[in-house]
Amino acid sequence: MTASPTPSKSQRVYDHLLEGVVGGRLVPGQNLNIGIIASETGVSMIPVREALRRLQSEGVIIVEHHRGARVAEVGPNAYRDVMQTQAVLEALAVSLSAPHLTLDELDRARELNRDMDAAHRDGDFHRYNEGSLEFHRILQSACPNRYLRETLERGQLRIAAVRAAVIGYSADIAERLSQEHTELLDRIAAGAVPAEIERLMREHRDGTSAHDADGLRALAGK
Repeated sequence: MTASPTPSKSQRVYDHLLEGVVGGRLVPGQNLNIGIIASETGVSMIPVREALRRLQSEGVIIVEHHRGARVAEVGPNAYRDVMQTQAVLEALAVSLSAPHLTLDELDRARELNRDMDAAHRDGDFHRYNEGSLEFHRILQSACPNRYLRETLERGQLRIAAVRAAVIGYSADIAERLSQEHTELLDRIAAGAVPAEIERLMREHRDGTSAHDADGLRALAGK
């Protein structure tokens, strides 16, 4: 059996920082110290700078001359714009991906949905957030349009970063989202036509953006 390749140093730093943002350890507006990051990950400053440039290109962090790097902040209006764009593009991507998803991939998505339910019951919104990110990645994964997948990934990371700062979903909203996930997976498994998958995905994304924007406004008002 061939061993998996060892991630590059810059990839290790990238994964470390992205996990911190999505998991809520690094919050919007927080300054990032290159020396501290290098010490935490056991690398020199060069891989750290490479990882920061990559995250900057994905909109996860901001790097400014003389001010250094910080986790990107997204206000309610900007988040609304991201979500509107994401809803349209992701609905298309999932409709293109659906016919090519395997039973194993659908089973993994169902498992993630169940784990998100458990995470919500446990009050672990960061675990819920990570599960949601992976769930949506799976549904897009078989999309044959590589440019569309790459564009969506950048949007997904910005959404995940914002959601890490939002307190969480009420039980009613979490239950509705879980039901929407289940319906979407059931229709994909049943071979629903692309137009139906696109409609369900669009409605799902549109239904969460208002809540997240309200959460951002509440945080900004504190």
